[in-house]
This record gives sequence, structure tokens and C-alpha cells, in this order.
Amino acid sequence: LKESGVDLRPQCNRIDEQISTRLQSPLGTRRLVDPGNGWTIAPFDQKRLANPRYLPPGYAPTTDVQWIDPVQHAQLAPFMWGRNSAPAWTRFYHRAQEKASLSITQIAGHLTVSAAGTPESIHGWAGRLTPDSNNTVTWTNGTYTFIVGTTDQDLHKAELLRIAKQLNP
Repeated sequence: LKESGVDLRPQCNRIDEQISTRLQSPLGTRRLVDPGNGWTIAPFDQKRLANPRYLPPGYAPTTDVQWIDPVQHAQLAPFMWGRNSAPAWTRFYHRAQEKASLSITQIAGHLTVSAAGTPESIHGWAGRLTPDSNNTVTWTNGTYTFIVGTTDQDLHKAELLRIAKQLNP
């Protein structure tokens, strides 16, 4: 990915990593292409990104995610590992001085929500709370699919649901 002569490849050299950049002009019909392999990069417009109106006390945004750490790496939704996935973006949050343990993923398009877990209503849309090693709340509104997940065993299901229900789509 290049813009204004800045080569961003060293910052994003794995298929499941993310970078952000500002383009000098709108993307329009141009494609973003990975120069290393020719794959199209699916862009996600920041203006369409949902924002959390609630985070538990002590949580703050972080970009310090250790991709080699399997616990943190597991927070990425499996469909983000594929090259043919729709535009998606994940933001990470952590408690002071701790590893990222909360993630909010937004994917363009309607993905099938697993039937596993407890049914929940998020903004009137059918979703699922799935308690496992990574507690997740997943729902789709027909335009986007959202996943709020945590690896923090101290973050209770009620808090996870509160984050999801107060996400501003």
C-alpha cells in the first residue's frame, strides 16, 4: 500500500494485520492492491465505523496488540484471516497496563450469526451471546455484522452486552 510515496508494507505484512492511512484523494473506483502479491485490499471507510458509547471503567483504546500472542490474536474474527473477506475493521481496548482484551469488529455485509449461545436483541436485531474462552456478542443489521469480544475473564457477560447495546452504528 502506497500513498504519497510512503511505503506502508513493513507495518502490515501479515494477512490479519490492519493499517490506517489517509488518501490524498477519494479512492473512487481505484483499487488498493498489495504490491507483494497483487491481492486487492478491502478498504473500510472510517466515517462508517460504529463507535462505542460505553466502555467498562478503566478500559481505553489501544493499538498495541501483540500479533504473536495467541490470546490476542484469537480476538480477530476467523473470517478476517481470509483474503476474500469483506471490508472489516477491528478496534482493541485494554485496561491500564494490560494486554488488549476487548475487541469490537465491524464487517461490511450480512454474515450468518451462529446459532450457538444465548439469543439477544441488539438495537432490535437478533444476535447471540456466546460464552467460551472468548466471550462474544454477534449480530447483524443487514448492512454490517458486529462482533464484540473479550478474553478478559473478569469482564462479565452483562458488561459485554452493555458495550454491544451501546455501540453507535
